Amino acid sequence: MPLGRRMIGRIADGATETSARLILLKDLEKEITAEELVLVYNGGEAKPTNLILGVIREGLGKNEFLSYTSYKPDVAYMRHGGEPSGSREVYSFTFKPIGMITDDGIEPNRTIIQPRSPVYMIDDSENPLEWLVKGREVTWLNAHLDRHPSWRVPVDIEFIPYHVGVYGSTGSGKSWLTRNVLIPAYVEAGYRCIVLDWSGTDYAPYYGGRRGCEVVGIEEIALDADTIIYYLQDKAKSLVKNDNVKDAFEEYVDAWPSKVEEKLRR
Repeated sequence: MPLGRRMIGRIADGATETSARLILLKDLEKEITAEELVLVYNGGEAKPTNLILGVIREGLGKNEFLSYTSYKPDVAYMRHGGEPSGSREVYSFTFKPIGMITDDGIEPNRTIIQPRSPVYMIDDSENPLEWLVKGREVTWLNAHLDRHPSWRVPVDIEFIPYHVGVYGSTGSGKSWLTRNVLIPAYVEAGYRCIVLDWSGTDYAPYYGGRRGCEVVGIEEIALDADTIIYYLQDKAKSLVKNDNVKDAFEEYVDAWPSKVEEKLRR
């Protein structure tokens, strides 16, 4: 059973089975950051109901003396240049469960996350992503979770043939991710890849000299007559909201063989 190595706080009141608030221990607001994976010993470390893996986000800082909805002495003191007290400051994150840890891996959590439950950081030597794919055949991407180089990301081989979308704004690294992470993972899993590089700049320059790779220019690909005809027929359908162009094109295509034969006889 996995064990967190460092306690960072406890679960606050108002928790449900799908969300909770984590109150940080003193001064940890300076180092604990959003999107970290953490482990909750639900019900206490001695006899936990279960262990819940989750992610923290939506950090919040509260200071009872500095409420902006009421005018208190500390607010007046601050407005005149004084430094208000930090004795009643509380820092917290929202805890979002990924699932509870079992001997078979990760299962959905259906138990209430109990207030006072201790929350632990996960040691770098324990890749929590391994719990997600326990018992499955996986390949490991040449990529890791941010700030944890040893936590490589697994891919279930069963789902590799499924459609994958890579989205992002211009310059965000879509081609880099596909070129350096996804394609090598597919090849390592035993698949072969066909890459359509329309601009000729995102992939072709990087694969030209690689072993087992071949770059073919678009001008080297010859289309057969049927493919060209099917393409033109498709484009002619409902052109300007009528079938006149389509009908004329099909009439020409139907008469084409006889015209070719006539020219050959000459």
